[in-house]
Amino acid sequence: MHRFVPYYCFMVLALGLFNSSSAQLTETEKLLAEMATVQGNDHLLKAAVMAGKDRALLCGNCHGKTGNSVRDYIPNLASQNAAYLFNQFELFANGERKDYVMSRLAKNLTRADRVNIALYFSQMPVQARPQPVPMSTKGEDIYNSLCFTCHQKDGHGNGSYPRIAGQPYEYLDKTLQGFAGGNIKRKNSPMAVIVANMNSQQLKDVAAYVASMP
Repeated sequence: MHRFVPYYCFMVLALGLFNSSSAQLTETEKLLAEMATVQGNDHLLKAAVMAGKDRALLCGNCHGKTGNSVRDYIPNLASQNAAYLFNQFELFANGERKDYVMSRLAKNLTRADRVNIALYFSQMPVQARPQPVPMSTKGEDIYNSLCFTCHQKDGHGNGSYPRIAGQPYEYLDKTLQGFAGGNIKRKNSPMAVIVANMNSQQLKDVAAYVASMP
């Protein structure tokens, strides 16, 4: 916790970089703007990552100490887009997303903690992991037709769109099947529309291709 104090001071200084129009922004929008400022400043980013590393110990049992998942049904957080991670924290904290562990954890973290943790994991490299299925050329064709617009050709996404490249195959398959199967928790996601006309095997092919991406 001793590392968090100086970073808080840095965040206060970062606030001074915004003009009076920031008063019209929501609290989440302000924090995302501050996060972008921190990402563009090596000194601030280093302090944030150090603070986030301390707080991220709470996440290690499932997502791994460096954000590389220790269970194949749980996603990697390593190299994930920081804005996306922070937004997911907010959704768990306000109840829009529900998970027994994540909902409780998010509510017990301050918003500054959520920013720091998101920045920490965004800076961690993804470690290659063995996947239970080979790369699928059929999945590659589907990905390049339907998925690249949001998640980019390399699967790294940007801004509010998540990095999906190199995620565990089991997690990807389960998630895609959930979008296609009318999972009530996923009904408001644009992904439900994207996969609506895909069959189970096509979803598995996409999952196999994405899992193989570096």
